[in-house]
Amino acid sequence: MTRSFSFLSASNSSAPLDAAAAEPPSAAVVESDFVIVLAALLCTLISVVGLVSMARCAWLRRRGGNHRFGGQPSGNRGLNSKVVRSLPKFTYDSSSGGGSAECAICLTEYADGEELRVLPQCGHGFHLQCVDMWLESHSSCPSCRRNLVVSRCEKCAAGGS
Repeated sequence: MTRSFSFLSASNSSAPLDAAAAEPPSAAVVESDFVIVLAALLCTLISVVGLVSMARCAWLRRRGGNHRFGGQPSGNRGLNSKVVRSLPKFTYDSSSGGGSAECAICLTEYADGEELRVLPQCGHGFHLQCVDMWLESHSSCPSCRRNLVVSRCEKCAAGGS
C-alpha cells in the first residue's frame, strides 16, 4: 500500500515537464524486449503453420489423390479384368488395312495373325498383351488419353432426365 502511495505522490510532484515526460530507462528496455518476444512468437507461429500445410500437401500427394469430396479418388486407377476382356479384339491382316501400322505401346509393327484390341471410345488399336497390361493400371487410351470409363450415360450428360 505504501508503494502505490509513493507512486502517486511521485507522479503529482512539481517536477519540470521534460523530466516527468521521460520514462525511466528500465521501462523502455522491458517494453522493447516484450515487442521482440512477441515478434519472435509471431514468426514462429507463421513458420509452424507453413510447415504443417506443406506436410499436409505432401501427405495428400503420397496417398495418391484428393479425398475431400468423398467417394472414389480421382485418377487413373485401371480397369477391372472383366471389363478389359469385354473390349473388342480382332486378328490383324495387312491386306485389309492400308499401310504399315504399329502398336503405340511397344512400338512394334503389327504382323499378320496377331491379335489386336480396339478401344471403343476412340478406335485406337494395340497388341492384345500390351493394351491389357496398360489397362490394368490405367483407365485411359495410351494414345489419346481418352477416359474409357463412362461415369454417366449419354442421355444424362446431355441434360435429359
